[in-house]
Amino acid sequence: MEYAYLHGFSSGPKATKALAMTEAFGRRGLRLHVPDLNAPDFAHLTVSRSMAKVEELTCEGGPWGLVGSSMGGLTAAWFAARHPERVHRLLLLCPAFHLDRLFHESLGAEGIIEWEATGWHEFLDALQEPVPVHWELYRDLEQYAGLPPVSHPTHVIHGTLDASVPIAFSRRFADTSLLVTLQEIEDDHRMSRSADLVCEAALDFFSRP
Repeated sequence: MEYAYLHGFSSGPKATKALAMTEAFGRRGLRLHVPDLNAPDFAHLTVSRSMAKVEELTCEGGPWGLVGSSMGGLTAAWFAARHPERVHRLLLLCPAFHLDRLFHESLGAEGIIEWEATGWHEFLDALQEPVPVHWELYRDLEQYAGLPPVSHPTHVIHGTLDASVPIAFSRRFADTSLLVTLQEIEDDHRMSRSADLVCEAALDFFSRP
């Protein structure tokens, strides 16, 4: 089996969870692919562009065990729904389902209107530098607005203290299929206090027959 980690929004391949998981997989003699979903630039990032990168990555080898964090979790779940033949299992960390709604709640109605009118809105990139991000990011989310169908064993880990993505979204997702299990941990969206727990859960989940 091949494995890949999909990072979240305002994150990247060198994020804490990505590095911790790469090291943990390496200790088991396993390679964890960590594609840069921001490439070629963060300014024109969309979920569809990320999906295309995952499609390119998974065109060989496999089946694939995908780990997705936040927006990467959203991407992994929808990729599995659209390319079920390439995926074996999914591990989703605080998956950012309903990301369009989260942007709307964060920016407010006026902020969304301004984003559309100007074509750009400033967000922090993986280096925490402000970057104008194109309106296409939000418009593209229309096709990923609901919860994706599930056809693979899927384990979700979500922090009860997550202030970025409500844990209610993951609870609702877990209720949609018996293939989904939900592990709630006392941590926030970054899961910085739970790196070892998450890595151990990932390796255990992917080692199951």
